[in-house]
Amino acid sequence: MKCIMSFDVGGTNIKIGKFIFDEKKNDYVLDNNYYIKTIYGNSESLILNQIKEEVIKNTSDCELKAIGIGVPGPVVNGVVLKAQNINWGIFNVKEELGKLFPGVSISVLNDANAATLGEWYYGTTDRVPNLVFVTLGTGIGGGIVVNGKLLEGANGSAGEIGHIKIFPFNGRPCTCGLHGCIEQYASATGIAITARGMIKNGPTSLKRKFRLNAKDVFDEALKGDKIALEIVDKTCYYLGIALASIANTINPNRIIIGGGVSKNGDILLNGVKKHFKELAFGSVRDTEITLATLYNEAGIYGCFYKALEDLSND
Repeated sequence: MKCIMSFDVGGTNIKIGKFIFDEKKNDYVLDNNYYIKTIYGNSESLILNQIKEEVIKNTSDCELKAIGIGVPGPVVNGVVLKAQNINWGIFNVKEELGKLFPGVSISVLNDANAATLGEWYYGTTDRVPNLVFVTLGTGIGGGIVVNGKLLEGANGSAGEIGHIKIFPFNGRPCTCGLHGCIEQYASATGIAITARGMIKNGPTSLKRKFRLNAKDVFDEALKGDKIALEIVDKTCYYLGIALASIANTINPNRIIIGGGVSKNGDILLNGVKKHFKELAFGSVRDTEITLATLYNEAGIYGCFYKALEDLSND
């Protein structure tokens, strides 16, 4: 029995998927998925050893054909240029993992690009040729598919949607070193910052929330809280600016919104659609905007897709 291992490496957890070849379906299917806590410090080998252990543990009953890995940083030809969230510098993951598993096809890609491929190929049924995926979590990431191919860019940084500028000179400082990035306004972190600044504008149940977060804002908005509704609308407006800019440039068939914030559903989606139509160029206003379906599993499906594609091309 043939198998492929898939790893979505994050700063908190490593999500793991084992895909086995089903003879009856003549295709690979997800056999098992789970996660482990990420262990990292001053050496890239700590996470590499975790991956090695999980591969060995899962492949005693099958022939390992390929390994796919998503990491939170730009990737070029299997080399991670920097992965700040896991304390990696420039690191040739493809080469180092290849030493541990000789003869096995190794694929490495950015984690947001992995989630994009997962949602595009497995989360949808029609696989439109041009798609943009935006993930709203602690930060904002994304990926782009053009003419059925993942767009990675000259140095692996295509799809850095979180760093589209809303207020480039006088906006909130961003972890990237610049100011006014959409990540600082429409991520879960950014929404909480907006909320803390707006709760003084009038009576609101948000004032009673300890450690006010994005979920509190959406929960209270659904109950009709006026300030919470204003915060949600402002968030959707900021997202509308960013998505309109992307659509004006790329003209995708579809934009998919994922990540933890997307789980707030229609109140987010309808608000974004409203502002998108107000701000987008006329010929792209009808761009389809939907919510993701795979959520936490998108990354492992995307890493598997990339691994399978590279294996087929070897």
